[in-house]
Order: sequence, then C-alpha cells, then structure tokens
Amino acid sequence: MKPKKTSIDKKQIRKIYKERVYHILLSFVMGICFLQLLCGTGINITRFITLNKQIHELRNLNQSATEKNIQLKEQLKIYSSYKGIEELARNNLKMVGKNEVLVLIRRQPVSVSN
Repeated sequence: MKPKKTSIDKKQIRKIYKERVYHILLSFVMGICFLQLLCGTGINITRFITLNKQIHELRNLNQSATEKNIQLKEQLKIYSSYKGIEELARNNLKMVGKNEVLVLIRRQPVSVSN
C-alpha cells in the first residue's frame, strides 16, 4: 500500500507544481500589462499637457494677429484718403507742398570725454 500512496503524492506534487508555474506566469503577464498601462497613461498625460500648451500659444498668436490685422485695416483706411497720403508723404518721404520750406534738424552725436 505504501507504493500507491507515494504515486498519488507524486501526482499531487506535480499538479501543485503546475499550478504554481501557471500562477507565476499569470502574475508575470499581469505585471507586464500593469506596467504597460502605467507607461501608456504617463505618455498620454504628457501629450495632453503639451497639446494644451500648444493650443494656448496658438490662441494667443491668433489673437495678436487679429489685433494687428484690425490695426492694419485702420491704417489702410487712413492712407487711402487724400489727407493720409499727404501725411505719409510729409512724414516718411520728406516732401513739402507749394510755398512750404522743409527744415531738417540733424543732431550731432554726443562725444564722451574722459
């Protein structure tokens, strides 16, 4: 009878060993899945933060471009009129009208003496 009992014990030991190996492999696979989940979550969070920062920068750029566009349209209205063209010619091109004299005052650079 003793030999039968040892053969049953060996079968039970093999079964227990197989179950342990199965549980170890399952735990290993679950650990890898958990690490993959953590890495994916971390990457997505950093991508989300980066994209939100870019959206904020682009909105600010769009707002400043819109303001500049409005300012340029106003200048276009001013310089489309006769008075605006005359002002542009006087200020930027140093032109004068009839019976006017152009006076330019040049400043000499200040020299620093020791």
